[in-house]
Amino acid sequence: MQFELLTLTGAKFSGEAAQVNLVTADGAMGILPNHEPFKAIAMPGPVTVKRKDGHSVTFAMFGGLLEVRKEGVRLLADEAEHEDELIRNEIELALKQAETLKAAAKDKRELSRAQELVDRETVRLGVARMRRRDGGARPDRPQPPQ
Repeated sequence: MQFELLTLTGAKFSGEAAQVNLVTADGAMGILPNHEPFKAIAMPGPVTVKRKDGHSVTFAMFGGLLEVRKEGVRLLADEAEHEDELIRNEIELALKQAETLKAAAKDKRELSRAQELVDRETVRLGVARMRRRDGGARPDRPQPPQ
């Protein structure tokens, strides 16, 4: 099936996929070719694209809209980062800073913004850890677009 992961900065992935796994408002799901058409809200979390050659690529995605059609699957994401763009120690530092901001929040607005940062860095760290368990960067993985 054709899969597109599109963000405001451009296409993060466009190509054939054997399966796409992600989290929607209704829970985690896997989409296979010939899936029944539907639309859903995509929740922040990992998006894993299993390619037809057996390899997979994962993105840290921060919410958007999912559209499954007969022609293929399109994910319009607010933001998405390729797993190879994620640097674990930098993310861990950003998460600590976000947690510090949250603890120091003086009102609901500051607390809400700090929680958004905590959530974002938690997603990024989760994808970075997935990559590490998978053996890290591999030459068979496509590099993110420049």
